[in-house]
Amino acid sequence: MNLEFTQREQLSQYEWELTQSFKNRTTVDKEVIRKLAERSNLHGLMRMMFYVGSLVLTAWAAVAVSHISLWLAIPVLYAYWFLYGFWVAVAHEMQHKMVFAKSWDRFSEFIYFFVQAFIWNSPRYARISHQLHHRYTMVRGTDPETAWPEVITTPWLKKYLRGILLNILVIGAPVSLFRAVRMQVERVLGRKDRMMSDHCTDADCRRIRIESAAILLFHSAIAVAAIVSTSWWPILLVTIAWQIGGSIETLWHSTEHIGRAYNLNDQRLVTRSVKVNPVVRLLYGGLDDHVDHHLFPIIPSRNLPRLHKVLNRDLAEPRGMISCWKEMFTIAREKDERPRNEYVPLSKEQL
Repeated sequence: MNLEFTQREQLSQYEWELTQSFKNRTTVDKEVIRKLAERSNLHGLMRMMFYVGSLVLTAWAAVAVSHISLWLAIPVLYAYWFLYGFWVAVAHEMQHKMVFAKSWDRFSEFIYFFVQAFIWNSPRYARISHQLHHRYTMVRGTDPETAWPEVITTPWLKKYLRGILLNILVIGAPVSLFRAVRMQVERVLGRKDRMMSDHCTDADCRRIRIESAAILLFHSAIAVAAIVSTSWWPILLVTIAWQIGGSIETLWHSTEHIGRAYNLNDQRLVTRSVKVNPVVRLLYGGLDDHVDHHLFPIIPSRNLPRLHKVLNRDLAEPRGMISCWKEMFTIAREKDERPRNEYVPLSKEQL
């Protein structure tokens, strides 16, 4: 893949300063944004029913097929895990409180807790982390969701991808599950990571401890159900499903920021959209139009394609998932030799 790189010094006008916010160089009529930002309870309910229904159907199919042949059940189980990984898309939009209308916030928060429990994360922790991610996208030492090495090298990217693939093949999933359990135990014990120490109040930390304890109880109940029923299915369908399914979804999710430049004040330079097929788009909850989402995070996923038509002239053309990974490896190879060079995805006219 042929990419043109720019020396970091030539991007001085885009350097991030903590006293600033991101500069939005795309202009959209406020009335258009207001209409696109409207929530829909009907759409939220239909989306949840479709998603949960798909999970229930594939879980039932995997168990049913296993009575015929365990080998035949494996591809059905992977279809379930594939769907399960996209819990993160539902969780993401609920972090922004965009799925249901404000009058339904109490109901939304109740659902949000269970969604986060399925993916092994405290709802309060996830929301604070994501607020920081949007306020300080790709800012070193502050954005907790892009805490990768400052220079993405080929060896690091290969190791990162290998970890994803090992989880998908189940080999690495038990290790990832152990880390998830350990993280929840540490939060229950009151241990704070950097984000909690720097950005969480005492009330936030107490809430995170309570939520982590509830998540551990939830998954412990699943483990007890597996023991009592002498069946691995509760473990395969819930407890370890996130470590496998989330890794499948990560093949798309990882394209959002890896390889983009740190510490720049234009979201179009630090964020990447990905072109997806209709099935993934249905599940992905707008995360494919990721630059659009970062520019206008108040807009629900269902309206991001309409927003993209408005913004299209100012944005880089999205690539497919495999092409995005090729781009990431091309950037890594450039960084191996010239770590101060950055890939700028925009034309001079768009800048």
